Amino acid sequence: MFFKLSFFKVDGKSMSISVPENSFVVSRPVKKFEENALFIFTHKFYGKLIKKLVKVDSETNFWFKGDSQESVSMEKIGPINKNKIIGRVILCISEKGIKIFLWFIFVLFKAKKNY
Repeated sequence: MFFKLSFFKVDGKSMSISVPENSFVVSRPVKKFEENALFIFTHKFYGKLIKKLVKVDSETNFWFKGDSQESVSMEKIGPINKNKIIGRVILCISEKGIKIFLWFIFVLFKAKKNY
């Protein structure tokens, strides 16, 4: 981890619409969790996963799903505890180019106003 950033290589096609296979992604810890954002978390059976946040239930469990039909289902992933979430994906580097997830830019501008 460098400046609280984590770097990962994507292995698999379950998120291929948002994050192509063999991409590199950068994530950052967050305190706010928004639906439809991409997060990296540790699963007890599947290891580290990148998935889209679907919902947070009344017991504050997080539920995720993939982009493609090749993805493990939300039911098989099951509820994820907040302490298993590594961070939110902020950048994807692939053969197609560099994709910046815009919420990160908003956070940077908001942070500058507070200085």
